[in-house]
Amino acid sequence: MKKFTIYYLLLFAVLFNLASCDKKDDDTPAPSKQELLTNKTWKTSKMLVDGVDMSQIPLFAFFLQTEYKFNTNKTYDATLLTAPLGSGTWEFASNETVIVQDAGTDEETRWTIVELKENSLKVTEIDPDDNTKTDYEFVPKK
Repeated sequence: MKKFTIYYLLLFAVLFNLASCDKKDDDTPAPSKQELLTNKTWKTSKMLVDGVDMSQIPLFAFFLQTEYKFNTNKTYDATLLTAPLGSGTWEFASNETVIVQDAGTDEETRWTIVELKENSLKVTEIDPDDNTKTDYEFVPKK
């Protein structure tokens, strides 16, 4: 009986040790929001205006060809069908939960970040003039 108890205790100790071992920790720190935003060019993949998918409306479908490049020097460039659409400055606001483009100008735009990951940028914009809500989804340009 003692043999079985020792074997069970040994088996339990081995299984506990295996279960508590994690993969080797990756010492690479997670990228910052600025790194995630500036490391690539973002292409519009979806645009909803007050819940309506604008890609289904031919007149607006070309907006899916809009690209944004946010630069580390806090400037951005926007293109539509490879033609320059605009450029300006950007900054984070509200503890890096909002992207403000062209702050303090008549062209100021505020995007609330819904998701910012390596391969996904989702933002919401509320038009201050008419409270229209626009949801944008971006993917990295290939």
